[in-house]
Amino acid sequence: MQRRHLPPLNALRTFEAAARHLHMGKAADELGVTHGAVSKQIVNLEDQLGFPLFHRLGNRLELTDQGQKLLKAATTAFDQLGYAIARLEGETIAGELRVSVPSAFAEKWLVPRLAKFVDAAPALKLSLLSANASYDSAGGDVLGDGLDLAVRFGEPVWKDGTARLLSHVGSFPVCSPLLLSEGSGLATPNDLLQHTLLLDDPQGANWLRWLKRAGVSLPQLPRALYFQDFNLLLAAAKQGLGLCLADRITAGEDLARGHLLRPFRQSIEHLGAYFIVLPPLVLPAARAFADWLEAEMALAGAPDEFTVS
Repeated sequence: MQRRHLPPLNALRTFEAAARHLHMGKAADELGVTHGAVSKQIVNLEDQLGFPLFHRLGNRLELTDQGQKLLKAATTAFDQLGYAIARLEGETIAGELRVSVPSAFAEKWLVPRLAKFVDAAPALKLSLLSANASYDSAGGDVLGDGLDLAVRFGEPVWKDGTARLLSHVGSFPVCSPLLLSEGSGLATPNDLLQHTLLLDDPQGANWLRWLKRAGVSLPQLPRALYFQDFNLLLAAAKQGLGLCLADRITAGEDLARGHLLRPFRQSIEHLGAYFIVLPPLVLPAARAFADWLEAEMALAGAPDEFTVS
């Protein structure tokens, strides 16, 4: 559809409100018009588009497949328009923003940079919540408890939000220099079988996948210790308890300071990447924070190459 043939903005705004509430009366109350006016706008919009947007089920509404797609597009467009107008008017980012991030990502990467965003949005009340493996529900939801934005590592399969790629990362084993100065050596990945492996998932699936990609086949892991919190995992590695899998974001500072070492050059993308997860309705503050995260990640440099040689 060419731009000059787009439906009237007022009709799209009425549809967005009705689709969000799934109720004509509530949309009418929000827009300050009558129920009949909302219904007429929706009917005219459906006639112009040539397909239904709602299933009418008595007093209830249910979006059709086309309606769901249009709601997503309209929500994104109105959010972007509102944010752009706010910036043109010189409006500061204000209100409250609730953000959930993995604890290691927050401590190792986000917090050292956070002053830049806080200084740019002094009127914003930012709540930073720590997330670990037990934070998310079994159903794959990450935006509960009134969260406006979340950062997660893995694959973009979360059910209650839209994932924006933040950064690919390669995973690699790290250990304390103490571990290399005593006990079994670490000349090849096969030597890992003689050491304790530190796990960030109970069954060791991450390690098993990494070892397989590195050419080490085994039915089960050797000695292992599991830590639910990734910061505890890194602390255990620095104490010489074993080796853990890390990436440039979570282990970069410890590697630079010599607190951790990489015994091999293999860097394997084993689970996915870091993603920003946003709800269907995105606050201007959340969009600004997401844009800032992406800009800071770009400044941090290119990700590791994923090699197994």
